[in-house]
Amino acid sequence: VWPSRNKFFCKGTMMTGGETEMGITPNCSVPNLCVWTCILAPCSLYFIWVFPHLWKEGCYALPLATLAVFVMATGFLLATCCSDPGIIPRREVVIATKTAKQLQEQLGYDMLCTDSVPLDGRGGGGRLPQELTSRGYRWCRTCRIVRPPRSSHCPDCDNCVMRYDHHCPFVNNCVGQRNYHFFFGFVTSVLCLAMMVLPVLFWFLNSENFELAVDGMIHVSSGALQPVFYALIALGALVGIATLLSFVLWVYHVFLIATKRTTKEFRRNLSNIAEEPTLCASRGPRLFDPWALVDPRDLIRTDEAPPPTPSNFCQDIWSTCFGDDYN
Repeated sequence: VWPSRNKFFCKGTMMTGGETEMGITPNCSVPNLCVWTCILAPCSLYFIWVFPHLWKEGCYALPLATLAVFVMATGFLLATCCSDPGIIPRREVVIATKTAKQLQEQLGYDMLCTDSVPLDGRGGGGRLPQELTSRGYRWCRTCRIVRPPRSSHCPDCDNCVMRYDHHCPFVNNCVGQRNYHFFFGFVTSVLCLAMMVLPVLFWFLNSENFELAVDGMIHVSSGALQPVFYALIALGALVGIATLLSFVLWVYHVFLIATKRTTKEFRRNLSNIAEEPTLCASRGPRLFDPWALVDPRDLIRTDEAPPPTPSNFCQDIWSTCFGDDYN
């Protein structure tokens, strides 16, 4: 039971983001599928055709290096897609799991602000202590908690995230304090992978042996394979555009890392209050336990609970005359 839009799998070991930004595939992220396609499609051609050819020619270093970078890129992508970005649990989750004191020790402050805010959290925005607001702590009206500086509420996943950078639809997850290094590792490794795979793949596709094989296949199939090659050309153009965009993204995040700013801070011209780096800082602990056993009714807010069941007139008369326990 989770009050926001995240999806858990592997018995809670891994999690991913919520609804996609396109809004037409609630159970499948189209941008994320495009990323996997742009990686797996050219790499499959490379490992099926080019890898054996280079291995037979006695070239071992480049194929093995490409394989290592491929494993790194897919591993970083999986880690970014399926890891906790640094979610701060909502008030009802903290109360249901009884972890308020533990979170206070980990964060260094009382995120529920129990001294001045009622238990249900209503009206807490105007009751925060001055010592917290002066240091950049803010009240989240959705989660009804006090979130630390540089954190923000993601409208896509519907969570507050520590050192929130942005919500990336291409990884179908938020990018924050606990998975930013995975994200930057993915962008770096996938750029290196493109530079290692695409030139060699284009060289092999333009070689004489491959052209002879293609001409023979087209002649035998009487042109039936022509749509396949046109599709490969279109896919190659798409992968080339994705490579250029990934290079721009890599340069952009190198700039953000050098200036110690997140994407949100750069876009909104916000200052880094904590002066904490974005890449080399500590990931921090996970702030919630996905295996915690709670009563689902404890996660329903009283002001958001479903309306009571309409009463039955005959049943009310019967209860009034004979009582509820009458048999």
